[in-house]
Amino acid sequence: MNVRDPSDKPEFSVEETTQVVAVGLGHASQEVRRRDRCTLTVLAGPTPGAILSVDGDEIVIGRGRDASARIDDPGMSRRHARVFRKADGYFIEDLGSTNGTFVEGEQVAYARQLKDGDRIQIGRNSLLQVALQDEAEHRAVRELYESAVRDPLTRVYNRRHLDERLKGEFAYATRHRTAVSVLVIDVDHFKNVNDTLGHAAGDAVLRSLSASISRIVRTEDLVARYGGEEFVVVARGIESPNAMKLAERIRVSIAMMEVLWNGTPVSVTVSIGSATLSAEVPYTGPDALLAAADRALYQAKSAGRNRVVAA
Repeated sequence: MNVRDPSDKPEFSVEETTQVVAVGLGHASQEVRRRDRCTLTVLAGPTPGAILSVDGDEIVIGRGRDASARIDDPGMSRRHARVFRKADGYFIEDLGSTNGTFVEGEQVAYARQLKDGDRIQIGRNSLLQVALQDEAEHRAVRELYESAVRDPLTRVYNRRHLDERLKGEFAYATRHRTAVSVLVIDVDHFKNVNDTLGHAAGDAVLRSLSASISRIVRTEDLVARYGGEEFVVVARGIESPNAMKLAERIRVSIAMMEVLWNGTPVSVTVSIGSATLSAEVPYTGPDALLAAADRALYQAKSAGRNRVVAA
């Protein structure tokens, strides 16, 4: 019989393990947790509570449009810092930023390894916290964040997230003198669908409609449920003529959409109001921009519905 030296311990090529020993019918089990996932939670800055996930080999944090993890902090450089993964963990390096990158109060002068719980100061106002997680923890954090910012019915963003993003997009466009357009979309005669076929049928229409809008817009654009049967699209860097083209594409796509409900085809149309912040048409703030698009929507409905009107 082979007798194992109790001092022998199994070796694992992971950064951290959790051992669970079950005492029972003369056996022990060991569970190994690989904390090889990394998320950054925004503690302070323009979007507190936001989760930045390092899903690939790296993310670049900055305020520029080409940053994969964009934070609209005026004190942040366009490409401020890079978080990347190596065989032995996650690291951060400064990309020659103006105001520097700090981990636990120390300025990052070279690639520095990150530990669970580290706090990263980027620019003047943004503070991030590092979390190193196993796959289950990582998935749970992502799902929790998504549930906080997504509309449960349509899975597009909710009103709260819309308000936060619109403030950021408006501030960025104003500071850099670029355009940002807002579309307010309302389903025509939606009450008839609910009254005739029931609210479950209306929900199915809203899910299909939001999916159709999401397929048309760009990845960097925002689709949100504004309330009831109203949706909002925030399109960065798009001037008024192109915003109208985008709105028309959405209108036509939805007019051609057909939802089968218990064998009954259901079709709807939408009215859309569009407003654009630009050098020619300044607005005092994001609420004023949204209100202008909403007034244009009212004009579209008054003019007969199933149409697009610009502010």
